[in-house]
Amino acid sequence: MLEVHLYGLLRGLVKDSRADEDTILHVEYRDGERFGEFVKRLGLDEKDIGDCFVNGVIATLDDVLRDGDRVGLFPFNMVLIDGGMHMKYHPQRR
Repeated sequence: MLEVHLYGLLRGLVKDSRADEDTILHVEYRDGERFGEFVKRLGLDEKDIGDCFVNGVIATLDDVLRDGDRVGLFPFNMVLIDGGMHMKYHPQRR
């Protein structure tokens, strides 16, 4: 099982989610699935996401997910606080 934390506009993936509460999905793990494939499985496009994390480490589209991973998904309009870092480390720019 993957624990998926949703932020910003991506909270809309969960009906009745609220900005003042954690929005968490538990998604079935698929062996060998890459982060980019997982994003598509959620019905999202790469352009929908911004800086995202797997177990606290910035994710790339080619990262292979593992059972029990914690995934943080941020939308395209939310970037890391450290100005400019999103441009350097964004999954689509690697």
